[in-house]
Amino acid sequence: MTGRRNFIKQTAVFTAGAGLVAGLPHTSYSRIMGANEKLTCGLIGAKGMGMADLRAFLGLPNTECVAICDVDQNVLNQQIAETEKLQGSKPKAYTDFRKMLENKDIDVVIIGTPDHWHTIPYVNAAELGKHIYCEKPLANSIEECNIMERAAHRYNVVTQVGQWQRSDPHWRDAVDFVHSGKLGKIRTVRTWSYQGWMTSVPVKPDGPVPAGVDYDFWLGPAPLRPF
Repeated sequence: MTGRRNFIKQTAVFTAGAGLVAGLPHTSYSRIMGANEKLTCGLIGAKGMGMADLRAFLGLPNTECVAICDVDQNVLNQQIAETEKLQGSKPKAYTDFRKMLENKDIDVVIIGTPDHWHTIPYVNAAELGKHIYCEKPLANSIEECNIMERAAHRYNVVTQVGQWQRSDPHWRDAVDFVHSGKLGKIRTVRTWSYQGWMTSVPVKPDGPVPAGVDYDFWLGPAPLRPF
């Protein structure tokens, strides 16, 4: 635990010193790869949205997953097998994202970890020149977001957050309509969110750590607490 905590502290100190620069310029797919090249990715956090993002990635032409990382060996084995079925080749398995990021075959990193484990893998990936797709929310604080932004600029990598409401065209159409002035001067905005389709997450009592799970590493920078 001591080594991991020191690693987290050192990373925070390093990233806080990255210079703040202007906004990221417009980038394109061609910046990452040429027309005839294969785009390779590594996945950090292989359950839920992480695996869903990987499936979407593999649906694009000339793509391959070469590495998957998860702290749960059971999940890792399952997703390695599923990915091999999807693409016909077996990605390498990792339980420590730092080791995975040393893989020079990786062009893009998908971060599908819990929210508290976004900033450090993101910065490490940027430092190594790997482009990044990170699930929402980007981070748990404005300062973490600032650190991540500085890292992306400093190492000149392409990044995207899985906030699909920002990329679907109908949202931009709505924004353009508001900006056109056709609605007149807007004085009041009311919003709502329908959550009736969601089920609540049950609260479970503390218990033993399941076999195959590195719970200490799962906690990472989060406060220590029982499983």
